Amino acid sequence: MSYKTIVVHCNDKRRVARVANVAAELASRFGAHLIGLSVSPPVHLIPAGMPGTPNVIVEDARKVAYQKSNPQLRRAFLEATQARGIEAEWRERATDNSSLTATVLTAARRADLVVLAQKDHTWPHSAHLDVDDAVIMGSGRPVLLVPNDGLTSTSARRVLIAWSDTREASRAVFDALPLLQQAEDVKVVTISDVKPDPGLDESDLDICDSLLRHDVKCKSTEHITSHADIGRSITQQAIAHKADMLVMGCYGHSRLSEFVLGGASRYQLRHMMIPVFMSH
Repeated sequence: MSYKTIVVHCNDKRRVARVANVAAELASRFGAHLIGLSVSPPVHLIPAGMPGTPNVIVEDARKVAYQKSNPQLRRAFLEATQARGIEAEWRERATDNSSLTATVLTAARRADLVVLAQKDHTWPHSAHLDVDDAVIMGSGRPVLLVPNDGLTSTSARRVLIAWSDTREASRAVFDALPLLQQAEDVKVVTISDVKPDPGLDESDLDICDSLLRHDVKCKSTEHITSHADIGRSITQQAIAHKADMLVMGCYGHSRLSEFVLGGASRYQLRHMMIPVFMSH
């Protein structure tokens, strides 16, 4: 198992070099084809509501402004890829007949791995250009999130797995196998606010048994009972392990056009300081 097609979403000239370098590093390591994707936002339709005027006013200033940044986004992507001599291509897409999210999802669903920047809540354009939660929840593909601050290297020498007996955690762990197999030290923790049922057989609970058969260097799962915020506890464990990557499932559901994330997932998306590998 390996990653042969990687898509990196390039949407912000301030962060593009950071996220493109991470994606290029991964593509070089796995011999993958790397696709740099820039998607311009659709025109903004504003209801007019005035007699004798069109039903809507078409505002395309946001789209035009974004498209002016494409040369800079492309240049940063090419600098990251050409330095490593990897197979790469640059794609610019418009969203005239669909949403920006739908366009990104179309590309993401055809990739082995998607690389995204962490959402920047201080960026005025984040609401319509940052789509991390939508891609994690809707693509069906694993996503590597690059923090806006903190560590960006994907060497993944020391990895923390936040494990729970759920579909999402299982998908994340096995989606991350190519990275886990290259890691020098993998720690698996289960964090909950209740103690494990003493009647359960430990061999049924320990994901490390399965990972060891894939040559992943991990020990037995550590069960931690914490009455603090689970997301914060995961971060504390990552710091204690000196982890350079976190692997975890992303929990949540969609409600109309909104994604409602679980507390631990929401905490990591907002406060990550190391790359976070997520699957849903």
